[in-house]
Amino acid sequence: MDKTLSSTASTKTSLEAIRNGEAGLNEKRKNMLARVPCSNDWATFEKDTISIKDIAYLSAATHHEFALLRGKTRDIIVHGVERHCYFNEELLDLLQTKKLRLIAHTHPDYGKIKPSTEDREFLKHIDQKSSIIISYITGAEFEFGSNSFEEF
Repeated sequence: MDKTLSSTASTKTSLEAIRNGEAGLNEKRKNMLARVPCSNDWATFEKDTISIKDIAYLSAATHHEFALLRGKTRDIIVHGVERHCYFNEELLDLLQTKKLRLIAHTHPDYGKIKPSTEDREFLKHIDQKSSIIISYITGAEFEFGSNSFEEF
């Protein structure tokens, strides 16, 4: 079997087990979640230590959206609520001044991943061309842009 398909199936299976409470997070991800245990919490991590898949697993465990931001020297995880991530003024300013970039955020999408109008508007608001959505149901990733007619 193709490694990519196997890996995708494995990710989907493990996300489902975590969502259903049949499995738990690994130690690395438990430690991440311990630093952002509640909605609207955010924490800084060493740069390039958080992956897009990591935030999908955090979402699977909590049923909340998460976002991954990255700057020149740090990664930031934002713990959202069930269907949104909110950014405080400090984070918004860092995004708008290009000191941080929105790398990805999670969605509870089963089939095709669809960025919301708010997702696209947010990219316009921070003047960022594209970002990634990862489904915490399937593990699939989708790169989207601020313009609904332009996909990557």
